This record gives sequence, structure tokens and C-alpha cells, in this order.
Amino acid sequence: MSDVLTGRRGIKRLTLPGLPALLAVGIAFPVLTPEPSASPAYRSPSKILCGSWVKCNMRGYDSYGYGANASRAYWRMSPGDECTNYAAYVESTVYHVPAPSYLLGNASQWPGEAAAHGVPVNHTPSVGAVAVWDAGTFGIGAFGHVGVVEQVGPGDSYIVISQQHMGSPYDYNWTLIKAHYPADEWQEWPSSFIHFRIPARAGIGYFDPRTGGYALRDSLTAGPASRTGRLWLKGAVPLSGDWLGTGTDSLGFYSPRYGIFHLLGARRAANPDVEITVGPPRMVPLVGDWYGTGRDSIGFYDRASGVFTLRRSLTDGGVTAFRFGRPGMVPLAGDWTGGRRDGVGYYNPATGIFNLRNTLSTGAPWVSFKFGPPHMIPIVGNWTGLGRKDGVGYYDPRTGTFHLRDRLSAGLADVVARFGPPGMVPLTGDWLGG
Repeated sequence: MSDVLTGRRGIKRLTLPGLPALLAVGIAFPVLTPEPSASPAYRSPSKILCGSWVKCNMRGYDSYGYGANASRAYWRMSPGDECTNYAAYVESTVYHVPAPSYLLGNASQWPGEAAAHGVPVNHTPSVGAVAVWDAGTFGIGAFGHVGVVEQVGPGDSYIVISQQHMGSPYDYNWTLIKAHYPADEWQEWPSSFIHFRIPARAGIGYFDPRTGGYALRDSLTAGPASRTGRLWLKGAVPLSGDWLGTGTDSLGFYSPRYGIFHLLGARRAANPDVEITVGPPRMVPLVGDWYGTGRDSIGFYDRASGVFTLRRSLTDGGVTAFRFGRPGMVPLAGDWTGGRRDGVGYYNPATGIFNLRNTLSTGAPWVSFKFGPPHMIPIVGNWTGLGRKDGVGYYDPRTGTFHLRDRLSAGLADVVARFGPPGMVPLTGDWLGG
């Protein structure tokens, strides 16, 4: 079974089940590099990846249930087979952007109206942004067109968008659009991108222990990875934390062979990465904001004794140590009450029971409940983005599916999303910030 590391403050946080197999030896110093996506082999500005709600769903490109909700107006757009209503639907239900207080109008009017109300509009794509084609651009009618950016390639070399009302034969589709093509070929690069503020909430991801690659998705849905990379360290355990207190998670890694935490972008300096050794080797690493500072720190769990050892901060070498639960459990960390500091917990893989404690001390669990079948991989994160209170979840390695629950109680999952192939190591974190 696997161990878990999680994070802080109820903002979406990585929960990473550790891997006994990965606690094998590795090189001392991990290196994270972007994972370049292969350049499309076709010589055209765009390629349709899937067409129709049903076929896109079958191919792993989520239509987000728009077919069942198209009759409802979003952001006061015209309902039905309309690009503006679909974009408003995805922005509000997938990326949880609050409905604007003003009317955006038809697609070609969106950039001007948004900019007039302080929303950034530029030529730089980002996941969750609205892509806009002005009226009269190649292949676009008098009212313009909008879609939603779902993926951005390395160096902004391409984007993947989802879009509605594109005409036969694929009125709904996901399309890959390459940059730097002439503006007289279909489908060309958008005229601009609108960056509505996306609230902080947990996204999902996975780490492949066989290849060292990782993939992150900025929403709790199926679809392509928002970004990818590779960890060039055999046996590393990936971490996620808000090291600088910016509200956005960065990655890091733990080398079990040496007990070294390697945290990427953890300081504002010419060399921003930080290496810290805490405790003996072959522990289970933890990440959390233990004292409500707004920045994450680190710690570890000793499976042999059931003792948590938590470092006060990345700069303060002092630690807090206590035993919670019996040995051999899967440790957890999260802001269970929304009080701006993390508590701890443990998951019993034999029973599927979560045991959570608010304070960093020995004692009885604050709450215990069963969620999901036994022998799953537990995860923690603020799935709703409301306040700072974390929920829990589990990852089923047999199917590659995330099951997430907003409340700390037994019951059904509020979100079920399949992302990536089976047998991965699940990740969660606030990849976008807010």
C-alpha cells in the first residue's frame, strides 16, 4: 500500500501517497524539467482532437455535461448551441469564475467589455482563459467566436481549446491550434485571451513512478494535462507546497535514501531551490502550514512508531513531535476546520477509515469516518474553493479515478474524475493560484 503526504490551509494541496517501491534508493538531488510535448506532425494550423459530446467523452475529453445543461442560460447568454453560452458554462462550472455583473454581449464584444471592467485581456494563453476570435477573422462570422483554453503547449507553441457551435460535422469539439501560422488558414490562433479570475481550489494530477513523469490538470475533470514535466531522480517522492505564501503551489521532491527535501522555487533568490534534511532517511514526507504562517513547511511520519515530526518553518529548524494513532498507518495533513493551519490525520488502508485531528498533539481523533472501499490511496484538498477548509478523497489505482468528498463524513463522492492511466501516484495542488 502507499503512504500519503498532504498540504496546508485548505487551499488545494497535494496529497501524495508514498510508495514503498519508490522508497528505494535514488540519486541525491532531483531535477524537475518541463516535459516537452511532441510537435504535431501535420502541417496545418489546427487539428480536431474529438467531435461531439459523446465522442469527446469517450476519448477522455470531457464535455462537462453541457448537453444536459445547454437549455439553461449562463452569464445571461443565449442558451443552446451557442459558443458564448458554452464558454460561460465552462468558466462558471469547471473553473468556478463568478458570473460577471455586467453583460458581455456577443463573442466579439467580450474582450472590450471584460477589459472595461478590469479583467486582463492580452495575447498570452493560459489554462481556463477564454479564447476570442474577432468578427471578420478568417472563418469567423460577424459576431465573433469564443472557446475555452484547456491546455497550453511549451513556450505557447500551441493551445487546446474546447468549443461549441462550430458547425457540421463537429459542432462541439476539442481542437489543437498551433501558433505562428498565417491568418488565412482554419482554425487560426485566437485574436486575444480573456483572463477571468479563477478562484483558488484544488486541481488534480499524477506521477508515474516508472518514467518519472508527472501531469497536472487545473480542474477536477477529465481532459488533457494542463502541464507536464519529468523528475529525473529514481526513487523520488514528489511534493507540492506553497513555499512562498503566494497562494500557488510549487513542486518539490523527497529523497528517501538520504532524507533530503528538495523544494523548487522556495525562496526569492538567484538560486530559488532549497534543500533541507529533516530526520532519518526512509521516512514518509509531509507538507503543511503547521502554524498558520501562510507558507508551507515540511515534516515526516515514522511508520514504525506512528510519530509525526513537523518542522516549524523552512527557515526555523525547530520541530514538533508527537504520536497519533497506531504505527503503520497512512499519514494525512489538512486544514480540517478552515482555521488557517493544518492538522494531521491518518488513513487505515485495511478499513478505509479516515481519522483526523485538529491539533498537533497526541490524543483521540477529532473525527473518524469511512469513505470509499479499503486499500485506496487517500488524498486531501479544498475541492470547493470555499473558505480554507479541506475535504478528503481517494484515488483508485486500478482505474486511475479520483473520488472527492467536500465534507468530512461518510457518504458519496461529490466529484468523480478519471485522469491519466491506471496505476499512477495521485497529486493534488493549487496549480493556478487565486
